[in-house]
Amino acid sequence: MGEQAKRWLAEQMREKHISEEIVANVLGIPAEKFYVGTGEILEADEFLRICAYLHIRPENIPLDD
Repeated sequence: MGEQAKRWLAEQMREKHISEEIVANVLGIPAEKFYVGTGEILEADEFLRICAYLHIRPENIPLDD
């Protein structure tokens, strides 16, 4: 997933007061994949697993920013 998706996920985690490190540890996803500008790619299945964990709907991601 692109940088926009990472920014959106970061905002969702901030709103829920959940850190990227916690989500990464629970789901077994390298924490570097959560951060914008690392060059790490967040795969679609990882993105969907994160959305499920956070109880958010991935179709709500804004695509026009």
